[in-house]
Amino acid sequence: MLLTMNSAHAELTVIDRIQINQAGDEAEIQIRFVPRVQFLRQVMLKNGDVRLYFNLLEINASDKKIVQQRKDSPPSNIVPHFTVTYPEIDQSLTISFGKELSSYHIRPGNDGRSISFFMPITHTTGDMTNSKPAAEVTPPTATIEPKTATSQTRTAQEKELTEAEAKQLMGNAIGAQNSNLLSAQAAILRKLVSLPPNSYTQSALLTLAELDEKLGEFDKARIDYLTYMKLYPNSKEYARMSEGVSRMIMAVYATKKSVPETIVAEDKMITFGGFSQYFYRGLGRVDYTIPIVYSSNITPQSQILSSLELTSMNRSSTAETRLVLRDSFTKSFLQNIGSNNFLDAAYIEQALIDQSYFYGLGRQTGASGGVPSRFDGAWLGHNFNDAWRINGTVGQPSRYAGSREEAKTFAAINLTLTRQPGQWSGNTYLISQRVGKFIDKRVAGVEAHFYDVKSNHTVLLEYDTLFKKLNLGSFQGNWITAEDDNYTLLLDHRRSPALQATNALLRVPYPQTIAGLGLTENTLLANALLATPITNQISVGMTRPYSSRLKFGGDIKVANTTSYEAYNYLLTATSTLPRVGSTSISTQLIGNNLIFDNDLGVASASYTHANTYRAKSLSFSQVATLKKDWRLDMSLQLYAENNTLATVGDLTRISPTFKVNYQMNPTKNFEFSAGVEQSHTINPNLDSKVRRKFFNLGYRWDFQ
Repeated sequence: MLLTMNSAHAELTVIDRIQINQAGDEAEIQIRFVPRVQFLRQVMLKNGDVRLYFNLLEINASDKKIVQQRKDSPPSNIVPHFTVTYPEIDQSLTISFGKELSSYHIRPGNDGRSISFFMPITHTTGDMTNSKPAAEVTPPTATIEPKTATSQTRTAQEKELTEAEAKQLMGNAIGAQNSNLLSAQAAILRKLVSLPPNSYTQSALLTLAELDEKLGEFDKARIDYLTYMKLYPNSKEYARMSEGVSRMIMAVYATKKSVPETIVAEDKMITFGGFSQYFYRGLGRVDYTIPIVYSSNITPQSQILSSLELTSMNRSSTAETRLVLRDSFTKSFLQNIGSNNFLDAAYIEQALIDQSYFYGLGRQTGASGGVPSRFDGAWLGHNFNDAWRINGTVGQPSRYAGSREEAKTFAAINLTLTRQPGQWSGNTYLISQRVGKFIDKRVAGVEAHFYDVKSNHTVLLEYDTLFKKLNLGSFQGNWITAEDDNYTLLLDHRRSPALQATNALLRVPYPQTIAGLGLTENTLLANALLATPITNQISVGMTRPYSSRLKFGGDIKVANTTSYEAYNYLLTATSTLPRVGSTSISTQLIGNNLIFDNDLGVASASYTHANTYRAKSLSFSQVATLKKDWRLDMSLQLYAENNTLATVGDLTRISPTFKVNYQMNPTKNFEFSAGVEQSHTINPNLDSKVRRKFFNLGYRWDFQ
């Protein structure tokens, strides 16, 4: 759907930062998010655009109308220039390189808040057509000689000698294996496969690849697997070798620590970022029959959003320093909606070159450890060694402009086990938050991650010792098979919103203060429990590629929310909201190069069965690249809802939209999008039709 915004939505950001790391002989583009994410599927277009599909796990459905973010890549010497855009018209994220990549692979991050994109390192930031993995192997080619009688005799003699030597080496390798001398066996087999092709080469290369993997020589094993695939493309072992290559790529990453790329010259400050401006305009018409006919024209939206993002970095002989600023100003042209400025981030962070100490100060994003997603404060960290790190954080959760919420303060401590090869990583944390003289929450939590070649698992548990209740329990799993099938599982139990004493304010007219309630601590906590529902969710998904141009995905989600008490402003009283349960089934078909030479089509269908309504949704989006610098996105959504509550009625909605994007050059981008949304609601007391037209026009300038 087309993205619209208002003053509240202007303060919602999803992408936190982009960091380029070096992981062995690969480059890792790590995209970090403010909320937790669940990676689902991906697809690549011929023009170098890679689309990522994922779920946001900590943003309510009503908060998903967010302003589009477009981020330029940080300066790099190991990857080409790229841009990241989210959300697209089909709610995906795009990484745009400008040219098709020879190879890449994508994995969900091991922290639950990131997605990592891996590609071969290239020291040419312009043309990517000649880049290839550093470990890529070219099979030896035979020298062709004139077929004279002498040369044929010599060739036959050489083959006979080669066969004899290969037979002897194979016997020695078997002897070393029987004596459990695996390293010696590998050395003998490596000598054997270096001989001219012979009757033992294929079996020796297969054994050597598996032996190098067993010995932990993942770089060598990857070369063995690649060589086998190139020499014997029709072998029945080809698929197993291909799986071995993928397994070794991830094994190399797991055993070689991913470190930020060093791109800044000694004691030289560099600055990069972007500036954008978008004009948003919305017009609407409402027709009511209640039972008289009433019509009105409305202008729900008219504003300009200006955003600035700056990052300055300096690397000296002792430390690396980073200063970050992200700010947006919304100029409203409507009388009933004021203009506002939102400072999303403004902080300084520094890490010593030996990574022993690091700190951050200012308005920043909490990465993990129970720290609020955005806060004003400071943190200090210390690495004891390569495995253990401790962090301490103090500050205030940042509030939106105009918010009447009371100021809160928190303190947190976090002990982290960094990722070890093929082992668990994670952290445990304690956090205490106060509002005035009251304790708002006091939480103990643990995050655990397991990351191996084929799977990625995250477990999160959080217990509030003040309420003596489990605040959050979650398991997220992601499995990838040799055939590139992707399976996901999410088990999630949480208090939503998170359990805290200030939730008691949900039961009384707002604004109000905790102290103004005049309650004892026990009564305050009891009221907060009554106002905080529990949400449970089970989600299972899969993605299967049927060809290089077609992928199928499906998801099943079962969710329920317990009843809770909240203040009803229509009734001017506290009322109990009933339990809500739903089951959703959705499917997604993704095709590229189907209609045009370089296009992407996504067809989606979903059905939701809830205790008060039934909903059906169909959508189709199409992306077409016109010439080189123009891109056209089109979308059509159909939605129908049947409610069992007569007072609510039935709803139908149709939403066609389109977006045109022009990339003038790698640093300047122009965009125009427009759409129409028409809805019709019918119940015994009301027949209403709402028609909205909206568009936005803007540009972004990236600099570095």
